[in-house]
Amino acid sequence: MTTFDGRLFGGPINSKAVAPTLAQNHYLGRAHRGTAWTDEYGVAVLGSPTSRRLPTDWLELSRWCLRGQPNDGSRQWAQIVRWLRVESPATTVVSYSDPSVGHTGALYRACNWWWAPTWHRIVPPPTGLGSWDGETQQETKDRWIFPLRRDPRRVALLRVDDSYVRRFPWSEYREPGGADFKSSPFA
Repeated sequence: MTTFDGRLFGGPINSKAVAPTLAQNHYLGRAHRGTAWTDEYGVAVLGSPTSRRLPTDWLELSRWCLRGQPNDGSRQWAQIVRWLRVESPATTVVSYSDPSVGHTGALYRACNWWWAPTWHRIVPPPTGLGSWDGETQQETKDRWIFPLRRDPRRVALLRVDDSYVRRFPWSEYREPGGADFKSSPFA
């Protein structure tokens, strides 16, 4: 199998192997941690969540760099999900889209991810969102999750626990359908 950068490999590999591809093609550059998935559709990097509020047995999709053809994302994500359900004990994959750079979450919605807003999205903090480099102000990101299997902790972990936010019932995270409804993989 050939990836979009011309190398011969497919499936999971060390994230260092895709560093040049990400440095050239992804706005955030290379990933410094995790396992990469690469195939003819592009590159994805998964690792432990960076948020201290999320369990370390979940996964975070930190980079997703596609070649740009129609349906590449859904085709690649379907392969990744099949692999994760067999090879990983993770129950949930989390990722973030950045509307400030034009990432609307359309790819996540197309791949059946669920929107799980953070309190920053609902009520931006008065002090701002901080800065990684001490100069550039961060923008609010949208959080997305993909359930791989049942996890009774998920709703409690993703719920925004803030009395002010509770005035916006549309913003509270809930499992679609009231429970994990993607039946067979959760058995």
